[in-house]
Amino acid sequence: MANAVPSYRLYREKSGESGDFWIHSETIPERTHLHNWEISRHRHDSFFQIFLLTAGSGEIVGANDLRHFEAPCVLFIPAGAVHGFRFSREIDGLVLTALGDRLASLAAADRRIAAFATTSQVVSLRPKDDNAGLLIESVRRLHAELHGRAAGRLLLLEPLMTAAIVALVRAGTLSTAQGAASATEDRIETLTTLIAAHCREHRPVTFYAQSIGVSAAHLNRLARTATGLSVQELAARQLMEAARRDLIFTPTPVQAIAYSLGFADPAYFNRFFRRHAGQTPGTFREVERRKLLVAA
Repeated sequence: MANAVPSYRLYREKSGESGDFWIHSETIPERTHLHNWEISRHRHDSFFQIFLLTAGSGEIVGANDLRHFEAPCVLFIPAGAVHGFRFSREIDGLVLTALGDRLASLAAADRRIAAFATTSQVVSLRPKDDNAGLLIESVRRLHAELHGRAAGRLLLLEPLMTAAIVALVRAGTLSTAQGAASATEDRIETLTTLIAAHCREHRPVTFYAQSIGVSAAHLNRLARTATGLSVQELAARQLMEAARRDLIFTPTPVQAIAYSLGFADPAYFNRFFRRHAGQTPGTFREVERRKLLVAA
């Protein structure tokens, strides 16, 4: 399957078309609007990417999974990682594409950078985080220098890229640390874990509230404040992610998927899926698999 996934320097451009570069920058809408805001699965064998998202949301389509993201955040895609995107139409931001050897030298110098850079990452940006500020400024300066004509601009590119990567790793690490330290975020993290484990059982809100030690009303308030969704909406989103994954990446019949997701009646699963996706499971599978075949 990996051999069927195309490799590009820049998406949908052959090496000769994109030219020689060690770093490239463009706005995210610049390329995505040409493809109806969907980027088919592909990989960059020699390049890593940093996406700075300032508006919008979407999903990363990996080799075998889907990951949701929402601005403000940064997406990191290491060299060789299979990835595609589904962006909302209001998406905005910048994307940097750079040679992997520039990152390899930093990873060799710092084990935390090495650990961070092994897999695709989604890093939420916190307004009061100095590292997030440095990251945003570095990416924007890189974009400006790459498209400008100021004296010595080429000399600034490598130090700015170093600053961006270090700030990204720090922001990712700080986000994890602060999440563990915050009581509210800790409860949301526990809720997320519980939903992942029990969503197929279609448990009521009271089950999750009792497991966490708060009232159902309080847990719904926490969930809405942190995510914009109620507990039941979070559980539905988890079920939809599992359903999409199974429909796209497995040959399992729709009826069997319905049962595996805890639906006693496949007809109810069809209604549930259509309510959230706007189409039936069978239609969704046909459309998404056709996209994968076109990309291959």
